[in-house]
Amino acid sequence: MNQLNNINDKDLCKRIKSGEKDAFRKLFEKYAPGIYNFSFTYLKNNADAEELVQNVFLKVWEHRTALDSTQNLKSFIFKIAVNTIYDFIRRKNIEHAFEDYARLNYESKENNTWHSVIFEEMKQNLHKLVAQLPEQQQKIFQLSKLEGLTNDEIAQTLNLSKRTVENHLYRALVFLKKHFKSESFVALLFFYLFCG
Repeated sequence: MNQLNNINDKDLCKRIKSGEKDAFRKLFEKYAPGIYNFSFTYLKNNADAEELVQNVFLKVWEHRTALDSTQNLKSFIFKIAVNTIYDFIRRKNIEHAFEDYARLNYESKENNTWHSVIFEEMKQNLHKLVAQLPEQQQKIFQLSKLEGLTNDEIAQTLNLSKRTVENHLYRALVFLKKHFKSESFVALLFFYLFCG
């Protein structure tokens, strides 16, 4: 581990790309505090910021084969952090939209129960539909909508053209929109907030 103390980002990137866990640990030690502080300014909550740091570095590890030693590693990690923060805030907004809808439309004390049950039911419904997509569309949808990667990043990760990624994502969204139960306003709200 000592030999990694003065390693530059370019070499660190190459070692992580080849699966070296000590190099990844060094990367975490080097950038996790900055990601935490950056996240906290947006999320205003210690637990959320800590969870976000874990998610960012999990994504870095999962997509380590797509790392490019010629690019700025710090910028790459902070870009993942920005996408993850955006995704986190979007999910929170979905939950708040449901809470607001429940508050405005139901006066009983069962609001929270209603919100939880409906929200979870729609999430499960969407996940079941995603599981019906062809394998490549599933991967692309999950990387885009659940992990917050851009189309360029997905193309690089899956070794596809950006156009192919866009086509698969478009087809996935058409299928999901067609089959997602949208008899109610709240179902449409969920779909567009989650998949939009």
